[in-house]
Amino acid sequence: MRFVLPAVAAVLALLMSHAAHAEPSSYDEATVADRYRTAMKSARWTGPMLAANAETLPQGHFYTEPYFFDVISGGEHSPGTTGFYQYGLFDSLTVGLQPVLAMGTHRGNRGMAVGDVKLLSQFRLTHFTPEHRIPTVAIVLQEAIPTGKYDHLDPGEEGHGSGSFATEIGVNVQHYFLLKNGRLLRGRINFLQRFPHGADAEDRSVYGTEPGFRGHASPGSRTTLIGAVEYSLTQEWVLAFDVIRESTTKTTVKGRDTDGSLVRQTFPSSHYVGFAPAVEYNWSDRSGILFGVWVIPEGHNTPASVTPAIAISQFW
Repeated sequence: MRFVLPAVAAVLALLMSHAAHAEPSSYDEATVADRYRTAMKSARWTGPMLAANAETLPQGHFYTEPYFFDVISGGEHSPGTTGFYQYGLFDSLTVGLQPVLAMGTHRGNRGMAVGDVKLLSQFRLTHFTPEHRIPTVAIVLQEAIPTGKYDHLDPGEEGHGSGSFATEIGVNVQHYFLLKNGRLLRGRINFLQRFPHGADAEDRSVYGTEPGFRGHASPGSRTTLIGAVEYSLTQEWVLAFDVIRESTTKTTVKGRDTDGSLVRQTFPSSHYVGFAPAVEYNWSDRSGILFGVWVIPEGHNTPASVTPAIAISQFW
């Protein structure tokens, strides 16, 4: 799998390079700007399944995009919902939150459970326009709040949180490319680094500890890189494709059991490469729906999984 991401990245770069040179050299700047403006008016987007938008919301406007998914791994189903609920505080600053709800599927563990919540903020540095065709670039700052239950778990009970606050910083980039047929190709790149702050853990927990344990868990840091392209097939229909590489450093757990014996566990680092094809349908400039599937082949200390999902976007 180590060759998959570079190969896909090379293909995406080739497509974007072809799109960037699609305009005949005989067109003057005003004509090119008019062609971009026309193409952008005839294209609607929800965004791909994984890569985040680098744009910010206009001041005073809301954006909602709930996701409904089912993680299928090893024959087990883990349905749930997450989403983005954002507000344009200023034209160049968007804030919001991303809650997670999970549904238990095992006997005695059914019903919805709250996971960790993420506070979102994004500050836009540059802005793409038909006249000034530079990539939109934004700085991302996020904070994960440990609202999900992660320790004091009953036998058979699943944990849905980490117990740890975590700070995330990153950069989002977005750019448009005009094709010879007048349609648009939109590209995105996300880079995100997560720094967990650690969590005290007691009894049975998501960190593999047993009843009577008292100690501390130090989750590993996580690096996420996503590349995505969207092709505006018609005004309403869009084809999208994401490629993601995610790596996590080792997690350590230290403490003592009921009898006072020292416990020290280390969970090794992991990484994987996944992809997510999707189809978008946008019935207006403000509303759309996405159907996609996130596929993760077996990686380094990462099990294979398939996650079909539906997302509904609405601009208010």
